[in-house]
Amino acid sequence: MSVTVSRALASLGIDAPVVLRIAARGKLVGEGHEFATHVEDVEPEAIIVGAPTGANSVLLASGSRDVELSWMSPRGRYEQLCRVLGSASSSGPKLWRLRPIRQPLLIQRRRYIRVRACLDVVLDLDGETVPATTVDISEGGFRVRLPRRDIPDLQRTVVRTVIGRERVAAPGYVVRTIDLDDDSEQTEAVVAFDIGGAGSDAIRRHILHLQLRARAKREP
Repeated sequence: MSVTVSRALASLGIDAPVVLRIAARGKLVGEGHEFATHVEDVEPEAIIVGAPTGANSVLLASGSRDVELSWMSPRGRYEQLCRVLGSASSSGPKLWRLRPIRQPLLIQRRRYIRVRACLDVVLDLDGETVPATTVDISEGGFRVRLPRRDIPDLQRTVVRTVIGRERVAAPGYVVRTIDLDDDSEQTEAVVAFDIGGAGSDAIRRHILHLQLRARAKREP
């Protein structure tokens, strides 16, 4: 049985970043392969997304037409089970037409380990390079503080920094912001990175290093 496109999903708009998860054969949808893509169009009972490179073969191997669509919002991460109705390609890129088959679930637990860290970073925002400092970091995104400014939810950005000796440029989008209620004149922003984006290995190694260092300090 299909359901209409939820208000939460319909509010994303064209070009909004989403993630498709396709289960390996015999596994739950949530245990499969992830592909970053974006919204192309929204219909009353379907959503059109760009077909990620390599996703067609993974879908065929899964033995199912069901995929899990997830996206970030200021409230948290949504997950929605959908069925692939078909693909289309005219003169442009290949598209998938998805029909929701249940209401979306709001997932507020964290997917990645988050550690406190102070890194100097810069954000690309509307063609401007904005300096910022991290409050905490995870493989999935950074929480940063920057000079006070208005940033629309889901605005695309690239976070640039140096971790160890490696230059990192992690593409993503601003999930939410809050103006700090103090004299700092700063805005705190949460940036979620694209799945499999550049720099994820360096970030993962740095988080492990910070965890090991913190553990060593606690041990007698």
